[in-house]
Amino acid sequence: MTTGTHRVLTHLRRVALLHDHGAAADAHLLDRFLTRHEPAAFEALVRRHGPMVLGVCRHVLHNHHDAEDAFQATFLVLARRAASVVPRARVGPWLYGVARRTVLRRPVRRSARLGRSRPRRPPTPARWWRPPAHRRSVCRSS
Repeated sequence: MTTGTHRVLTHLRRVALLHDHGAAADAHLLDRFLTRHEPAAFEALVRRHGPMVLGVCRHVLHNHHDAEDAFQATFLVLARRAASVVPRARVGPWLYGVARRTVLRRPVRRSARLGRSRPRRPPTPARWWRPPAHRRSVCRSS
């Protein structure tokens, strides 16, 4: 096949995959990605489920940059663990679960990146608050 013909066929496959709808199409796209390693099939899954995944990430994180990082991490998990999606037609719910777990683990990763074992909390008032010296005697007498 010539390079020009190959490009046209790749484009036609991509267009055909993007216009497929429904759960059966998700199973078909996932199978094509797993068996034939077609980038167009993965791209179609990202286009179909990307807005939902990004919405989950934005809803929880409230930070555009962190949400985009979590979005990318979610689809990296799909690329690596696509075979674990069972049944194949349930790609959407599977991605929702991965996105949710990814964003909920985000603060732990951020604190680990800063070198802390867990996120720091501000000290409670009972630990650091003391009344001024002139009020200490009033507090003790009552």
